Amino acid sequence: MSTRTHPRRASPAQDPDMDMDMGTRPDGFGRRREPRTGTANLLVFLGLLPLDILVGGYAWLAVGMEGWAAAHNGEDAVLPVTELLWSGGMLATIGLALCWGRFWAAATAQFALTAVVMAVLSSSYG
Repeated sequence: MSTRTHPRRASPAQDPDMDMDMGTRPDGFGRRREPRTGTANLLVFLGLLPLDILVGGYAWLAVGMEGWAAAHNGEDAVLPVTELLWSGGMLATIGLALCWGRFWAAATAQFALTAVVMAVLSSSYG
């Protein structure tokens, strides 16, 4: 890691990416952004699982209460679209934040979890 403050003040001794002969960087402006390790992805996903359960549980509760109320009032059950969009949007936003943080495997799992939860909750209304 370099301690330089300005790119023109860097010397090859300070920056391992610089060419020793010319004092310039190879192709590109900086280091590539590498994805996180599998262990880091797993820990982040497991760390966010309680929040996922809370948000998904809210949607599950909203769908269940709507169906229960409709059944007791003798009405047709109506899918609570607002609650599903809110919870699905929240889970998708978490997935986008994981992409931004380069936790791509955790983001993929997050998007898959969101798709499964929304499909299960939507399918209960036909």
